[in-house]
Amino acid sequence: MYNSSKSDTFPMIACTVYEGLLKAQTLAEQNSTFQNRDLENNQVIVPVRCACPDRYDQKKDIKYLVTYPIAESDNSTFIARKFGVSEVDLLAVNNLGILSTIYPQTTLLIPTKGIPVLKFETTTPPISPASSRPVIPLKKLGENKSSKRRNSFIVLGVGVFIALSFLVVAIGLTLSVRKQWYPRNFQPLSARSSKLSGFSPDFLDGMSKLKHSLLNFSLEELRLATADFSEDSLVSGSVYHGIVGESHFAIEEMGSEVEAHQVIDILTKINHLNIAKLQGFCFGIRPYLVFEFAELGNLRGILSNAKLATELTWAKRMQIAFDLAVGLHYIHYCTSPSYVHRNINSKNVLITMDWRAKISGFKLAKTFTCTEEVEKNSWYESVIVGRNGYLAPEYLYHGLGSPKVDIHAFGVVLLELMSAKEAVMEGYMLKECVGFLADGGIEGSSGCLEKLKGLMDPSLDRDYPLGDALCLALLAKGCVEEDPQHRPNMNDVLKALSRIV
Repeated sequence: MYNSSKSDTFPMIACTVYEGLLKAQTLAEQNSTFQNRDLENNQVIVPVRCACPDRYDQKKDIKYLVTYPIAESDNSTFIARKFGVSEVDLLAVNNLGILSTIYPQTTLLIPTKGIPVLKFETTTPPISPASSRPVIPLKKLGENKSSKRRNSFIVLGVGVFIALSFLVVAIGLTLSVRKQWYPRNFQPLSARSSKLSGFSPDFLDGMSKLKHSLLNFSLEELRLATADFSEDSLVSGSVYHGIVGESHFAIEEMGSEVEAHQVIDILTKINHLNIAKLQGFCFGIRPYLVFEFAELGNLRGILSNAKLATELTWAKRMQIAFDLAVGLHYIHYCTSPSYVHRNINSKNVLITMDWRAKISGFKLAKTFTCTEEVEKNSWYESVIVGRNGYLAPEYLYHGLGSPKVDIHAFGVVLLELMSAKEAVMEGYMLKECVGFLADGGIEGSSGCLEKLKGLMDPSLDRDYPLGDALCLALLAKGCVEEDPQHRPNMNDVLKALSRIV
């Protein structure tokens, strides 16, 4: 937060106070409730990008991640030398590859092993002082003019030969280094506009307003990364596993530019641990979007895999449920504008190598205005989108959309985590399996707990706290209630899950 004064404006705060660590446009969008003229004695939200070293960074003795604003002439090699850090570490902490292109007026995280000290001689190379010339003895006065001319040509020829030799060696070394490391200059978008001619003007206009820079992949790079989009690299649907250098990506073919623009517009404005990160894009006959790669695939695939399901312990399932709830809470309450995902299902929940969950599949997401009473936000839609088995009844039958649509789908995913069953099985809806908890079934039926045990995934081998399982079943039942007004909001869900986890 920044306490503004009468003379403050968004550009002045962004460029002078915070020295270019964020854009004035970003600052204005984050504080849309008041304009420049209303800044006097107000608290301005300043979304400066920052991070802390994780355990992998700490193993390399990295103690600080310093936010650095990129200038027009910067490149990765120059910035690394400027801070005296490893270029490899610099690229790694920013999730960049050797082919990455990053733009000015964005920021980088600089990994340092101590309090950062700038090497100013790197910024402005000192001009070498004129050295005193050695005294050249004068030729004898009796030397004739032709001799002098011949000597001059010899000296000139030797000098040119030496200069050309140095030039050839320098070019060879430069090409060798570039071939090995490919340090890219940080170019403005205008310098690459000719490469973006495959997109419509509206798409390009949206690209120019991105808050987070994206990698620009060529179609040839993606073909090499996926072995020409082979079946072996196909993950599911239109998503491929690609490898560029040592980096792994999920490459998704989009149906249209509009669809690509929708996802880019959302995922370049939000940044969260539990949201699958958009890394780059590619244009061609159809646009492709490039995401971070989740090593274990999606939740549905894990639950359907006998070997992986046995590794999915109760504690891991609870962490996945909590991660999913945190991600949904973030897009419902913490972004501007707020979003309803509208396509939450177990295939859109990605699982990383350390069993953490990330939400993907934002093609159908819709903005809404979040108020203190978010339950009152609703609208009608003529076209119903989403996946069968997860659709809330008021949305499926009446087109009534609201954040409670995501709550309903979240409840179905909870039941999948508990039972490993699919949302729809031969016409049977999974959400119907919690009927035994209705009408005071907990107190009135001695067989309630036995029915709960019958619901649970056999892969758990009954290795779970029965009380926690009952609480989770009750939470799932509340989320899939027919009446949206009877469902909890994500604030309530998060509080309930935090007690279980």
